[in-house]
Formats: sequence, structure tokens, C-alpha cells
Amino acid sequence: MLGSRLKNEIADLILSGRLKPGQRLDEQGLAARFGVSRTPVREALQQLGAAGLVEVRPRRSARVRTLSMSELENSFEAMGEIEAVCARLAAERMTEAERLALRQLVEESQSASMQGDRVASRELDARIHALLHVGAHNPALRTVADEMRTRVELYSSAPYTLPDFDTRLEVPHREHERIVEAVLDRDPAAAQRLMVAHIGQSFLTVKGILEAEPSALDVSPARAPTRAAAARTAADRRRARPAARSAAASGQGGA
Repeated sequence: MLGSRLKNEIADLILSGRLKPGQRLDEQGLAARFGVSRTPVREALQQLGAAGLVEVRPRRSARVRTLSMSELENSFEAMGEIEAVCARLAAERMTEAERLALRQLVEESQSASMQGDRVASRELDARIHALLHVGAHNPALRTVADEMRTRVELYSSAPYTLPDFDTRLEVPHREHERIVEAVLDRDPAAAQRLMVAHIGQSFLTVKGILEAEPSALDVSPARAPTRAAAARTAADRRRARPAARSAAASGQGGA
């Protein structure tokens, strides 16, 4: 638990611009800053390296990695599609025990939201998505979903605990609640659609934060579309438009 929270706290410092792109991350300095030994700091930096926030270098100090907005957008787009498939399959395949557990998590999320508990809300967000991965009952898909969430979660959930950011916890809670309702109602189409909108809104929130603090990210001018983006079909684009409008209208939140 210490390693996970330390990872989140360092990630928040990076995303808020307090730790700058290219800045060297001294393990001893971070250990003193957080009042811990170097071991959990080293573990946290390894996890941040796997997520792409930090460049871990052999026999040298890690440093904050510079990302482009297009790279971040591509990652969110991929996660949105993968998570949406998980939600659709979970609506069809979840066991009764898993459905009860999912309902319990949403109730806990509501309580955390009402109490203004940002840390608990962030942890419950991760647990809700993880349970949907399990509930899809597709081991190959779960592996891909878990790996993608590891890469993106530090960005998508940062609004919960980011310093100086006024998080409206009820917004992501309501989004999760609607997704879970669709899953429990065994409505796969609605679960998939709501998840796409949810991840889309998360990206818009993170994008707004990073553009307000450009030093936290290399916010480069728009670049030529990637081959993957260019290959999206017209049907994909038509499906994405209402999801994007829904995301933009729904406020802020984590994913």
C-alpha cells in the first residue's frame, strides 16, 4: 500500500508541474521528502517507469519523461476502446457474486464522494475498473486491459488527488454509477457506450490540467495522425462523435 500511494504522490508532482520534464529524480532526496526509506522510492520509480511517466536508467538516476499530447491522447483512445469491451462483456458474463461486489464498490464510492475523501475515491475508481476487467471473463482481454490501465491510470486518476486541483468527486462517481447500472441491468450496449464517454471525459479533464501547466508536459502543436488513427473507419468516427459530445458536457472526473 505504501508503494502504491508513494507512486501516486510522485505522479501527482509530475503532472502538476512541480517535477519538470527531464528533471533528475534523486532517490535519497525523494525518500527524505516523503519520510520513507529508499526502497519504496525505488519501487515507485520502477512502477512509474512502466507507466511511461519516468525514464529509468541503469546505474543512473531516473528522470521525468517528456510526453507529447498526441501520445497521451492515443493512449487514452486505446484504453477507452479496451475498457468499453470489458464493460460490454461484463454486462453479459459477470457472475452474481461479481455483480454483488460491483454494487458494493459503487456504494462505497458514493460514501467516499459524499465525505470528500479523494484518496478513497481514487482507490475505488481503480477497484471498479479492475473488477470489470475480471467480469469480462476473457483472460487475454484482461491482460491487455490491465497493462493499458497501468500505463494510463496515473494520468486518468490524477484529478482525484492532484495538488491545487478542485476535484468534484460526484462527477466520476455518477459516471461509474451509470456504467455499473448498465452492467447490472445486463445492457451491454449501454455499458460500452457509457465507458467510452467516461474515458473520453477523463482525457478532456487531464488535457485541461496539463494545458494549464504546460511545463508538466510537452504540449506540442497538433501532429499528423498516426497510422492507427488514420485507419479508423467512418463508422468508428460516427460512433465516437456522440461519445465525445457526452464527455465534454459531463464535467470533470477520473477514470
